[in-house]
This record gives sequence, structure tokens and C-alpha cells, in this order.
Amino acid sequence: MLAEPAPAGELERIRAAGVLRVAIDATYPPMEFLENGQPVGFDVDLSRELARRLGVTAQFIVMDWDGILAGLTSGRYDIIVSSMNITPERQQQVDFIEYARLSQVFVTPRGQSIRTEQELAGHRVAVQTNTTSQRWVEGLQKRGIHVREIRPFPGATECFSAVKAGQADVIVIDEPVGLFFSRRDDTFVMTGKALDAEPIGIAIDKKAPDLTAALTRALQDIRDSGEQKRLSERWFGAELGQTVKPQGFWTFSREVVLPRVLQGLGVTLQLTLGAGGLGIAWGMLVALARISRRAVLRGMAVAYITLFRGTPLLLQLLFIFFALPIVAGIRMGPMAAGIIALSLNAAAYIAEIFRAAIESIDKGQMEAARALGMSHELAMRRVVLPQTFRRLIPPLVNELAALSKDTSLVMVIALPEMLYETKQLAGTYLRPEVYAWAAIGYLIIVAALSALAQRLERRLEARGT
Repeated sequence: MLAEPAPAGELERIRAAGVLRVAIDATYPPMEFLENGQPVGFDVDLSRELARRLGVTAQFIVMDWDGILAGLTSGRYDIIVSSMNITPERQQQVDFIEYARLSQVFVTPRGQSIRTEQELAGHRVAVQTNTTSQRWVEGLQKRGIHVREIRPFPGATECFSAVKAGQADVIVIDEPVGLFFSRRDDTFVMTGKALDAEPIGIAIDKKAPDLTAALTRALQDIRDSGEQKRLSERWFGAELGQTVKPQGFWTFSREVVLPRVLQGLGVTLQLTLGAGGLGIAWGMLVALARISRRAVLRGMAVAYITLFRGTPLLLQLLFIFFALPIVAGIRMGPMAAGIIALSLNAAAYIAEIFRAAIESIDKGQMEAARALGMSHELAMRRVVLPQTFRRLIPPLVNELAALSKDTSLVMVIALPEMLYETKQLAGTYLRPEVYAWAAIGYLIIVAALSALAQRLERRLEARGT
């Protein structure tokens, strides 16, 4: 353990909290991946050693690769330890501490052989999005090597699944990852080296020089003590060579898949019910503003509906989670950000559903209520709105069904809903057939919503509403 006085700044805050928040992309075995729902791998063990030497514990935050740098610069976590190549472009955004060097290799199905970059010509190449591998293959195309197609995937595991499914011919990937999967699944084989070893590093916000200095000393201590060598031998040595005995679909589903999918289903239900409830309440208010006699309210409602229907839900989600902390100082956890984004988006569509239902009521109903002396608001509340409920049910159920499927987008902010959990399992174990369980889960949600709607319609019909 390094003994040194605690400097001011980020390091002091981390030591006061007792937690070092570490972001990983858990689709990169053996560097970092999930096993029984827990993060494991070389980068995970290294992070724990770094945290221990700072006198704190490591807390892991699983992030999608595409958003992992944005999360660091927006203060979602303290460091990234995720086999990130050190490039000039990334060095302009964050600071790095180099901790290893990795080569890039070709991985193909057994029976095929691609040994040189020239042999990539005419082939479909799978790479992980926004990585050195992708940029290297794009560079080959510019140099005149006629790669048939570059297929970038969000995670390394999707690259292997794509080749296994015949959607790509070869993968260009870090050597430890290629070695791990080729030993786990003997249908893959490493056939050649694409790039010589390049540095990977711990990414740290540039506004935390004290943390960078402390981690540099901690990493040197890990090297001097021989701990880094021990970790390398563990993850890239004997244990890496063990072959996993393949399990049948039902056994694998019962022992590994279903516990994780059910856990994800719980998160999906929370998102659907939470965002659906808020979306209905907010949508009704927006609809009333949309048909208000006050021009200002109508204008605000139209602007809101146009904004949220005119921009992608994924963009709204990313803005709320990553950009709001920077531009407005509003920081929310993944669950809160997910519910807020989904409900704001759903409310824009639900508002139009309410408006159409209200305007479908005969205007004579309102005129009769006003003739009896009711105010516009009272007539709306006691006469018009009750008659719209029955007409609202079918389109509202459709909207909630769509909302339940939109919840899968929250995986980009590392919220482990049902599809996220299934995707992790499919990638880590190279078993894409487990996606069937996610499909069943969504069907159950939609069927339950439809059954609830039919029951509600029958009840309203019996009451004569």
C-alpha cells in the first residue's frame, strides 16, 4: 500500500467517498466481462488493485462502448479501465496511463485462413465500433485494399456472433480477446497478426491531475510488486486455455440465462410502468394545453410535441444522461434518466391520442354542459373526459406496448434491462439463440397489457360509459 498524504481535488473526494468509480465495457473477455452478473476479467482485477492502493474500493459501472468517454467527461465515473487504445484523438479529450500493449489479430472460422492485410480483399470484416481495429481496416480501404464490407458492431462479442452466424468472414480484434474466444469455441481460430502491439491505458478526466498522479504511482507499485505479472498469468495464461464444456439449450437456459433474463424483465417492467404512468399523466396535461383557448398554452404544447416527436428517443436519452449534467448541472442515475426520457417521449404521442379522443366527442356535449352553467374546465372534467376514456384504451395500449419495447434503448446508459442482460449472455457465451428468451419476455408484457385493456373495456361497457 502506498503511504502518502491525501492531495486536494478529485483524489480527496474519492478517498472521502471510499469508492473509485470504474467504467468498463463488459463485452470484452478476458479483459472485462460479466460472469453470473458480476464483472470479472483482467481489467477488473487491475482496477481493484488500483483502488486498494488508493485506500478505497472499486465500484464498477458497465457502459456501452460508444458512450464510455462521454460518461467520463460528464463525471459519471472517475476512470475508464476497459482496454482503451491510446490514440492522439482520445488524448485530446482525456489523460491516459499506459498499463499494457496489445496486438491486433485476425480471427476466422476454422477452415479459413487470412494471414495478411492483403488477404482481407473481398471479405466482410467485423470490427468493434470506434476502435483501432475499425480505423485500421478503413485505412486499408483508402490504401486500395478492396475489403468487401466493414461491419462495425457495438461490442467484441457481437463480432464473434456475426461470424458464427455467417454475417461476416473475419474479425480484427485485440489478441487476448481473439485468443479467449478461439479457445472457448473451437469453431474459431486465430490465423495471423494484423497490427503490432499498441498501448492501452487507464482514461482519466483532464480535470483530475491529482488522481492521474496517484494512479500512476499505484500502477508502478503493482508492477514492482509482481501483481500485474500474476494477473497477466491468470487471465492470459493457464486459466485462459481451459475449454468450456458446451451445454444444451435447456440446461444452459435454466442454469445461466433465465435468472439473468428474469432480473432484466423486472427492470423492463419498472421502466414500462413508471414511464407509462408519468407519460399518461403528462400527456393528458399537454393535450389539454394543446386544445386550450389560450394561444400561449397551445403554442407551448405544439412546441413540446414537435420537439419530442421530431427527435429520436435515443438522442433524448443520451442528452438527459450525458449532457444535462454538463449544461444544466442536473445529474440523474440510469433508472431515473431512463424513466424521465421514456415518459417525456411517450407523453408527446399520448397527448395527440388524448387530443384526438377529446375532439371526437360531439361538440353538442360541451355546448349542453355550458348551457347548464358549467365552466369550460368543469364541463371538460365532468362531461367530455369521462366519455373519452373508452376511446382511449386501444391506442393507449398500443403506445404502452411500443414503450415496453423502447425500454431496450436504455442499454446505452448501462441500465440492465431485459435485452441488455440477454445481449451480455449471448456475447459472453457466444449463444445468440438466447435472444429467444428476450422475445418471449416482451411478448408476455404486450399480452398482459392487451388482456388488461380488454378487461377494462368490458368493465366500461358494462357500466355504459
